[in-house]
Amino acid sequence: MRKAVISCVFSLCLTFCVVGCNSDHNKGNLKDNLIDGWDNWMQSYSKHALTKEKNLQGEKDNGEAAYTGTYTAAYDDFNGKEFIFGGTVLERENGNHLQATYKLTIHEGTAELNWIAGTDQYTIVNNNSEGAKEYTISPGDNYIVLKGENFSGSLKLTVEDIEN
Repeated sequence: MRKAVISCVFSLCLTFCVVGCNSDHNKGNLKDNLIDGWDNWMQSYSKHALTKEKNLQGEKDNGEAAYTGTYTAAYDDFNGKEFIFGGTVLERENGNHLQATYKLTIHEGTAELNWIAGTDQYTIVNNNSEGAKEYTISPGDNYIVLKGENFSGSLKLTVEDIEN
């Protein structure tokens, strides 16, 4: 219990430090500055949920943020999940509308490309297919994840910002 209280107090202190460092007092009120500070802290924290590039099966070229870029991979009997793009954010500077363009080829096993939004999971593709899917991220967790079971095949994925 004591560790939980100390952790909570430390987190609050850290949040207020981040808010103070990032605040532009001419920009808005304290509430806006607190939200901006919390958002910046959440964005930096969420990057740890992405699969580290050295652990990815393929090559990833990042876009302007953790939510966009290109990914190309070949899989051989892959079991597991790869959190390829995404993060945790209240509001993105580049907007919340994204498009995923994909080509999934399954030779053996199963594979599914999903968009995770908070506690909800949406299937983008789970068969040999290519196409594009637009989606709008909401505040909180948003990730593009490949899940494979004995998966041999390939994935080409590009995620980019789109205008409203």
